[in-house]
Amino acid sequence: MTMKRLTTAVITLLVAITFSACVTNGDYFKSETSWIRENETKQSDVKMILGAPYSVGNSQGKPTWTYGFYRYKLFSKSHQKELRFFWNPDGTVSSYSFNSSFPEDIGVSSGTKAAVPEAKPKF
Repeated sequence: MTMKRLTTAVITLLVAITFSACVTNGDYFKSETSWIRENETKQSDVKMILGAPYSVGNSQGKPTWTYGFYRYKLFSKSHQKELRFFWNPDGTVSSYSFNSSFPEDIGVSSGTKAAVPEAKPKF
């Protein structure tokens, strides 16, 4: 292979990598939340289904677990989703929240699609 061809190949490869730049963080999880029952679902149930949490914390005296999946893109819109559990002292779910910016999740609420308000035309 000539030096010119090698240089062209390397430049092409670098350009392709740059334009497809995507970094993910966290473990992917399904956005379905209908299996979660407040005051019933236990920490062991959540660990069995989702594995270890991405992060743990405390909110107003309640332990929290957060499951997060983040996809960062260099030249297009990045997306993220988080499922956060708030725990009762007995280890059952006190409450939870799910947030996502992934297009396939827009309108997902309690495991079902919710109506997404239509954008009003600007005049």
